[in-house]
Amino acid sequence: MNKKIGFLFLVFILYAGVRLVPFFFTFTSTDRFFLADSYEYSLLGENIAQHGYYTQNGGEPGLRRTPGYPLYLALIYKIFGVKPAVALFFQIILSGFIPVFLYLNAEQLFSKRIAKIAAVISIFEPVSVIYVNILLSETLFVIFLLISTYFLIKSTKEERSAFVVLSAIFAGLSAYLRSISLYLPVFYALIYLLASRFSFRDRIKKSVSVIIIAALTVSPWIIRNYAVDQYKGFCSIQDINLYHWRAAGVISEVDHIPLRTAQENLDRAVPSGLSLANEYRFFRDKAARIIMHHPYAYFIVMLKGSINMLASPERYAVFKLANIKPRLLGFMWQGHSLENAINMLKSDPAIISAVVLYQAGFTVLLGLLILIGLVTAAGEGFYRELLFLVLIIAYFIIVSAGPEAEPRFRLPPLPYAIILVSTALSALSSSITRKHYKERIK
Repeated sequence: MNKKIGFLFLVFILYAGVRLVPFFFTFTSTDRFFLADSYEYSLLGENIAQHGYYTQNGGEPGLRRTPGYPLYLALIYKIFGVKPAVALFFQIILSGFIPVFLYLNAEQLFSKRIAKIAAVISIFEPVSVIYVNILLSETLFVIFLLISTYFLIKSTKEERSAFVVLSAIFAGLSAYLRSISLYLPVFYALIYLLASRFSFRDRIKKSVSVIIIAALTVSPWIIRNYAVDQYKGFCSIQDINLYHWRAAGVISEVDHIPLRTAQENLDRAVPSGLSLANEYRFFRDKAARIIMHHPYAYFIVMLKGSINMLASPERYAVFKLANIKPRLLGFMWQGHSLENAINMLKSDPAIISAVVLYQAGFTVLLGLLILIGLVTAAGEGFYRELLFLVLIIAYFIIVSAGPEAEPRFRLPPLPYAIILVSTALSALSSSITRKHYKERIK
């Protein structure tokens, strides 16, 4: 067997195997598979499988959620019956493709050595272990994202137009799983303009092509939404989050009131009798006005959200997996002082505290190595590769950071951060090896 294929098969098995451990050891209640959006996803999948309609209640058309993950659940439910555990099991098996495509991305950007280190690190990343065990779309989304960026990297180095097409199509398909990638092709265009080696004319051609092809990929769902309810958008959850979270966060910051109070005030401001499409349009327009009138407050809200997304350990999802009712609700550090966070940790059962501390330690270590990786990559002249990674990571921070930000929102940019970590570890290990070699030959 080819050594590369053998290695990729091994990391596939190890990645999925590590994540199967909590699946089997916490298999006490089907409720533990569900968190936040899971209930809506599962109900949509059930309705598609059993009744053939994309709606939660058989009445109002489904506009809140993108159809990718409900369709995955519908396929499993159609074959095996409505069994969330089976859907989750296959999700965990499919997650084994994440280190495989992470390897391929890192290999294209840097080297096989760095690619191997990145694939191995990803096996032990704690937040992905937690969330692959919950019925949420992040796992499948990351797979499609990594496939898309793999072809993107290849298209910046090779002339073949097929790579541009594949990169754009998979970017569009990933939006069907999570709408946050809807505007990602714009950043792809920036990468073509700034980080490819082609003539200016070819860069422009690739930039325009990737945006058009991705737009065509998502257009069928936009057309469907307009046909069923005259909604001019891809997914209304974007409008809902913009109004109920981002705009509410700005009001909370400006008026110095609790976020919940700001949300309740905004709820009361919604006119009655609106159709779904008009209600979502109201959300979008009203939120835009609030944010545009308070740009500095919006920046602060986004900054706080990005810190929570990138640094906060997941806590409540661990309670769900362990089927333990928490004494204190809330995400670690979100809306709490460090003292309150420590008090929450002390109140947790030992297993919860251990998992949270492992997440915190892993995150701190990754943060330090990312800084070293940035310096290392720049020092060795990998400017284009560094720009690629920074732009992809920056995109997901920008679109995900808000009062609604959770630790699971860092899963999409995490593989690209791990590549930076791997460049640091590769450089550090090479430096140590050379030092020891010099000592031996003396």
